Amino acid sequence: MTLLLGLLIGLAIGFCLGVYTCRLTQRANSQLLDEILRKLQADLEGFKLHISESLSESYQNFLQHLAEYRSQLVKNISNQQNILSRLLESTEKISQNLSSSSSLQKTKETNERTAGARLKSLPPGTISREQVKIGVFLWSRDIRMKNPIPSSNDAEGELDNKLNWISNLMGQRYSLIEKLYKEIKSGIGEEKALTLCLKGNSPEVISYSCQLASTLHKVNFLEEYNYSKSSKNLRVKLSKSPEAIKFLSGDWLERYVKRQLIKFAREQGQKIDFSYIANEEVTLPDGSDFEIDLFFHINNRFYWIESKTGSYRDCIEKYSWLASKMGLGPDQVFLVLADVDQETRSRIRSSYNLSAISVEEVESLLYRIVRR
Repeated sequence: MTLLLGLLIGLAIGFCLGVYTCRLTQRANSQLLDEILRKLQADLEGFKLHISESLSESYQNFLQHLAEYRSQLVKNISNQQNILSRLLESTEKISQNLSSSSSLQKTKETNERTAGARLKSLPPGTISREQVKIGVFLWSRDIRMKNPIPSSNDAEGELDNKLNWISNLMGQRYSLIEKLYKEIKSGIGEEKALTLCLKGNSPEVISYSCQLASTLHKVNFLEEYNYSKSSKNLRVKLSKSPEAIKFLSGDWLERYVKRQLIKFAREQGQKIDFSYIANEEVTLPDGSDFEIDLFFHINNRFYWIESKTGSYRDCIEKYSWLASKMGLGPDQVFLVLADVDQETRSRIRSSYNLSAISVEEVESLLYRIVRR
């Protein structure tokens, strides 16, 4: 009985302890759960704040990118408007130029018809049929030929033939006779004889210098001529005749250029349409008088050549101006210079829009023009 009572009491105590332990465990679990929930809530709040900050930053970046895109778009639209504006201006200029070109072309055609009619109405023998084209070209640019000379009257006598031969010698062998020619040219107008020392020069220079002096003496352009083989001194005295002074002052170069042109043109025969005027006096658009050394056309393409053995600086501005009035470029206007280096010739082309060439280049230039 006592044992049973003890067992019952033990069971009661065990049950009570189990209930108590269970309640303690339940309370502990409840506390743990509450702690977990609080931590979770804190994490959720932190996550919410992080999300909020991230979204705020992303939104701000989005707004910044949107502003930049808008600015770029406005800039592009502005550039497009500027481009369209420039295109419109260019179109208007092209339209004006086309209108102006059309007007100039009509004026040119009218001038050419008027010039042609007036030139053809001149008395027979006043101007050759071949020169009418040149006359029409010049007249249409307000340049008047004073005394047109028919090509058929371009006959040459015995002296002219001799002078042509001498000018050809001087042009084709200029580098060899240059020293003698400069000595002769510097002595034009002087009374005394000139002595040129050729010691130290090549046999070719001595030979062609003597040949030139001898030939000039034969046509009486030199009053005296003597060469000493021992001292290699060449002594000459210039003639005072106007013909000699004109020839030696520079007419020889003009003759050389003209004769080379005629030679190459005649070699082509009927293959080309060709005519020229030489030493032609004209009245320019500004009313001033002017003499054209050589003007010609090859198959309706026009060319102008001036030749200078001395200074060119006092006339090159006028050449450039007149070339512009004629509408001719540097491949159609040439200045032949006897005493200018390559650097200066290049500078003339770039500054004055005409081509400057040496005497040695004349033959190859005319050959290319005629056979173009």
